[in-house]
Amino acid sequence: MAHRSRRGIALILVMFIVALVSIIVVNLTYSGYLAARLNNATTRTLQAEYLLKSTVNFARVMIHEDTSPEDAPQDIWAQFSNGQAVPTEMLGIEEPGIQVMLEINPEEAKLPIREIIAGEGGKVEPKWRDVFVRLFKKLGFDDDKEVDHTQLFPDRHFISEEMVANLIDYMDSDSDSYEDPNFPAVGIEAGAAIPKGRFPNYRIKRIGELSNVPGFSPGRMRKLQPLITVFGASRININLAPRIVLSAMDESIDDPMIDTIMSERQKEAFDDVNKNDRFRSILGDAIYNNVLTMIDTKSRWFQVLAKVDYTTTSYFMRSYISKANDGDLPVIRSVELF
Repeated sequence: MAHRSRRGIALILVMFIVALVSIIVVNLTYSGYLAARLNNATTRTLQAEYLLKSTVNFARVMIHEDTSPEDAPQDIWAQFSNGQAVPTEMLGIEEPGIQVMLEINPEEAKLPIREIIAGEGGKVEPKWRDVFVRLFKKLGFDDDKEVDHTQLFPDRHFISEEMVANLIDYMDSDSDSYEDPNFPAVGIEAGAAIPKGRFPNYRIKRIGELSNVPGFSPGRMRKLQPLITVFGASRININLAPRIVLSAMDESIDDPMIDTIMSERQKEAFDDVNKNDRFRSILGDAIYNNVLTMIDTKSRWFQVLAKVDYTTTSYFMRSYISKANDGDLPVIRSVELF
């Protein structure tokens, strides 16, 4: 009886040891699998980062090689304005299953929202103020039923003029509510609803700051972001600006004028705006003279968006670059990896 008992205990002990060893082996195998996956992911992330940087540098070279006196849809870099694949062999990639995309957009094709205020601590520029009122109206902000998202004005719907007045209050140098006898809306800064210090009273440095301004709801920002900029030379590139940007420049610019501009610049880019009789003839003397200080035919700042696709994973890099004055490669001003 005692012998059987000892044999039973020994069998249980062996089974326990076998089970323990099995658990250890399984855990080691799984840990090795996770480590391999982690190492592979780390390798891919590092590889993707270098590919993204190479793609941004590829964009810099293309912009640098464009020596034409004005921009045109036919420029070497402009073929990437709507996003396009980059041949992987140009980046030295031989590994299959990798796709690289590149998008290059000139910032001067957008509206410079900082120009509503003339410099830090400057006065309101009525011409640019009215440009943005027209843009907001064309985007449908007067009728979109969007309510304030900042919780400062619950359920209030800000129309276009009010949004611009709020933005002026946010960026101007004083703590008074904006008022102008020639403008239909009044600002909100001096009201009790705005906590002290909520408005920094300097020109915005990032488009994302607009989310702090009452009226600039997330839905409206999604429509605005492709059309506005805080970079550039404070002028609109008429060779590349979209229709809605062109139409916002002056209240008298109509659809037939824009159709002609789009058609003419596709045939041949507009050159020096100060001497451009083609552009003047389209707009007429009055409109042309009104927008002359707001327009240009060349871009100096660009947003570069690079994307690397693996089988199931995508990596992105956004960079803002500006042309160098000394003829060197364009300068990288900011980089965002996500």
